[in-house]
Amino acid sequence: KAPLYLNPGLTFGTGSHASTQLCLMGLERYTVPGKPVLDLGCGSGILFIGGMLLGAKEAYAVDIEENATRIARENAAENHLDPERYTISCGNIISDETLRQEIGSGYDVITANIVADVIKGMAPLFPGFLKDNGILILSGIITERADEVLDTVTAYDFAVLERREASGWCAVKLQKLAGAGTSCDTVRK
Repeated sequence: KAPLYLNPGLTFGTGSHASTQLCLMGLERYTVPGKPVLDLGCGSGILFIGGMLLGAKEAYAVDIEENATRIARENAAENHLDPERYTISCGNIISDETLRQEIGSGYDVITANIVADVIKGMAPLFPGFLKDNGILILSGIITERADEVLDTVTAYDFAVLERREASGWCAVKLQKLAGAGTSCDTVRK
């Protein structure tokens, strides 16, 4: 295990919140050394940085807030990550097709620690970013809305591998079924 240094500033992602802890546990289990990760709604960058410290070859991180992307860059530098191995973008993947194309596809792991409604809005896009049998780690979901979110996401050819709850929050690890839809042209290796 490697230490992760973090200054969240005014962004989400200190590591002390149950939803972030649940995501980090998923990353520990599912990060494949030498393979790429995608962090949607990166906040402070804690999840993509954690994935890289666990051996991910490269990472792409996205947040809708410019301040979050700035903080994530600072935290990546604080953890001595090679800037050639990660990309941090500001934008909305739901409405920005150009951004989706830049992100590409073929990721082994996606993390999305955001709110239920945003996860539901992103659900049709997840298969296009992941390789077959890739892992989708979702959190930031209040327990009362977990079934609703799972119904939406599993409709896009995902199987639930694991569901954990802590302090009223739920995190779910899902696997993209082989042959599920892809919509992006760029493939990450």
